[in-house]
Amino acid sequence: MKISALDENGAPVDWWFIYKVPQLDGGVGNDKATGYEYVYYDSTIDGNPDARQRTITKSPNVLNSDKGALNLTMDSVFKNFKSPAPTTGWILYNDEMPESLNKHDDGTRGHTKGALVFDTESKTAFWLLHSWPKFADPGAIKDPTPKYGQTYLCISLDLDTANMIAKQMVNHQEPQIYFHNTANLPETSDLYALTQPLANHPVALGDSVDLKTIGGMPFKVIAKNREWNKDFWNELVGPTLQDDLDIETWIRGPIPPIADSDGIHKTFDIKYINLGFMGAHWAWPETHDHAKWGVTLHDPWICVGDINRMISQRKRGGGTIAFKNQTLWSGLSKTSLLLAPPGHNRTEAHVLIQKTHHPHAEAPLREQPEE
Repeated sequence: MKISALDENGAPVDWWFIYKVPQLDGGVGNDKATGYEYVYYDSTIDGNPDARQRTITKSPNVLNSDKGALNLTMDSVFKNFKSPAPTTGWILYNDEMPESLNKHDDGTRGHTKGALVFDTESKTAFWLLHSWPKFADPGAIKDPTPKYGQTYLCISLDLDTANMIAKQMVNHQEPQIYFHNTANLPETSDLYALTQPLANHPVALGDSVDLKTIGGMPFKVIAKNREWNKDFWNELVGPTLQDDLDIETWIRGPIPPIADSDGIHKTFDIKYINLGFMGAHWAWPETHDHAKWGVTLHDPWICVGDINRMISQRKRGGGTIAFKNQTLWSGLSKTSLLLAPPGHNRTEAHVLIQKTHHPHAEAPLREQPEE
């Protein structure tokens, strides 16, 4: 069985990106949203020779259905998960396990969410990295909460690359794995090793691995473990990409200062999201967003990850996929940071950002706990 990311119509693609909007009750300039709508972009759109057609667009589908790229990709494997092909396997992990398992989450494991799916006969795989708590739950009759904005990135791989990702995950991301099938993997493989008990006190590690999708797109997997104990985005991602960063993550506690460890590059926390320029009339403050993504200021790097930029998460493993794409970078850059919330001008928005980034400032108290 050939494993691949599938697009909105179920055709194989090298990669796709989804940004799910939060539940919104409408209001001035805002369409109402159930919280399952999303915008979409993939590698086939990127390859369109007509530059005018290379745009991020509002999907006609919703996530709480059997349609669209996320559902079709996952259903290609998990629709028959109780009787899979003998060569097809998977590793599902999430720092918040699905409710149906009725298990206690291990807070020492990585703040990581995703799925590694593979087939040993076709030597193909895909990696879904996302921010949705309690996802995925094969056989579930409903999806997790629609309340917050979320991001999803799915990339198609060969089996060797999937093993290299698994090797890094063992000692860096340290995922909480709740459902796996090793199929006919040899016990010497890194994918198999990832399903085994992880070390309780690993050596402090933080690094970047350069890989390629099955279609040849270069990407970096940047990750750190809990023993590394530093600001992931500020002191690892920024210096690795050698650029300033705008980061959207779940901020529910003190955040680190803006200066990177190299003393040059800085990381700024996004305060507001607006998808209006895509024809998707939704906008929301970061308090309604649970995504973990970022863009660099100069080179067109996009980061889609699973760990927040908070001091408390220095003690959690996690990572991000970083890749270059001009269209997606331009689109995400336009959605955030400098766009003032309704009722505020750009100057007021900058003042808000500066207050948030004062070295001794803490983020305002929120209604929701850290996730």
